Parts: sequence; C-alpha cells; structure tokens
Amino acid sequence: MPKEKVHVPVVEPKSTSYLEYKELGRIVTPQPVFKKDTVRVRVLQKCLGNPAETFETEKTWEYDVPWPKIDENSEKLYHQEKVVKEKAKVKVGK
Repeated sequence: MPKEKVHVPVVEPKSTSYLEYKELGRIVTPQPVFKKDTVRVRVLQKCLGNPAETFETEKTWEYDVPWPKIDENSEKLYHQEKVVKEKAKVKVGK
C-alpha cells in the first residue's frame, strides 16, 4: 500500500528591501482527474541590492493546490442537495 502524501502549502515570496516582485500574470488550471489545481505565476523580479547594478529577471512559478478531501457521505449529500435545488427551479405552467 503506497504512503499517503502530505501536502505542504506553498508560500509565495514577498517583496523585501533588496528584492521587488511584480506579478505579470496568473493561470489556474483545474485537473479533475488528479483532483488538484495547477497554478502558474509569471513574476518580474527586480534586484535592488546594489543601486549601481539594478537588474530585472522574469520568472515562472508553478505549483499544485490539491482539492479539499470530501468523504463519500458528504459527497452523496452534496449531489442530493444539487438535485433538490434543480427541482425547485422548475416552474408550473397554467
């Protein structure tokens, strides 16, 4: 039996006095087969450590965010609630 993987949440770097981050774009791609979202972030990193040699670098970060686990009972209840809500939307014609 394979070991269950423990997910560690990703903490994106923040700007400091010597590094400045500017987000250029973010794409979130859901992957229902693997029950996770893949997040791709384009960032412009500006190095401010030496004022005479300031430079910019474009970086791409990619990480996965797993979907919250739902046990079978709550999933069945969720689908039942969904069906009930759909039945309530039906109008009776006269």
